[in-house]
Amino acid sequence: MCGLIWFTSSRHVAKRLSAFVVFALLLFSSNSFAQLKTETKKELPDLTTRIWLGSHLLPGYGQIYNRDYWKVPVLYTGMGLLAYQGYQMNSSYKSWQKTYLALSSDDPDRENYKIKAKEYKQKRNLYYAAATAFYLASVSDAVLVYNKGKHSPAAATILSTLVPGMGQAYNGAYWKIPVIYGGLSTFYFMFDWNNRGYNRFKTAVLYLVDDDPNTVDEFNGERTEEELRYYMDSYRRNRDLSALGFAAVYILNILDANVDAHLYDWNVDDNLSFRVEPKVFNPNLSYAYTPPAFGISCRVTF
Repeated sequence: MCGLIWFTSSRHVAKRLSAFVVFALLLFSSNSFAQLKTETKKELPDLTTRIWLGSHLLPGYGQIYNRDYWKVPVLYTGMGLLAYQGYQMNSSYKSWQKTYLALSSDDPDRENYKIKAKEYKQKRNLYYAAATAFYLASVSDAVLVYNKGKHSPAAATILSTLVPGMGQAYNGAYWKIPVIYGGLSTFYFMFDWNNRGYNRFKTAVLYLVDDDPNTVDEFNGERTEEELRYYMDSYRRNRDLSALGFAAVYILNILDANVDAHLYDWNVDDNLSFRVEPKVFNPNLSYAYTPPAFGISCRVTF
């Protein structure tokens, strides 16, 4: 009888132990599955900066990384043709400029050579600028395609660094673009105007102190050296301040794009508000009269 009781109790204990082991295995497996699922959902690292640097060091790197292989020959063909045309215009400019400098001042064709050299110089600058624009467009394309479907603060910062205002366009703040270019244009005009004034008075000072009677400044010697140096220094100081202003607007354009991109998904719903208003506090008058108190009421709605 005792053996039967012991056998029965042992069987119940074994069943309970088996149930506990099965429960523990299920719990462990569920936790492992949840951990694996969490790791799978972990966001991939943002490689925007890497794409940007790689595209600068090796044009076309970003297109290869994004698997837009067809864009690479287009990029190199466009850049190569524009750079080659710029090189040809530069060679022609040097040739005409050399001939112009070799002619005597009384030669009737000297002015024509000067005009022709200037035309080739302008064409050279245009071709080189177009090649640079092609290069910057390739970097911008790599960054934009990599961040397609998501909003990246790094992309907004890089775009505004490459081309002022492009980060604002990426953030959808189009109204800021004319403000940025208005500031840049204003400071550039001020820089150019003051730089021309500085060069005028600098040349006048050099002509005045060189002790050469054949070099006469544009003021025909009517201004003293102190006056000329005063105006020269004033123009130089204003020119330097204009350059600092231009740099400040450019840097603020980058910072604005970065901050605006971080706040791109910020909740700006009408239900989210913080309201501060004056209020008169008057307690219950059923027990005793208490004079009203004046204060400020703060109310947060979310």
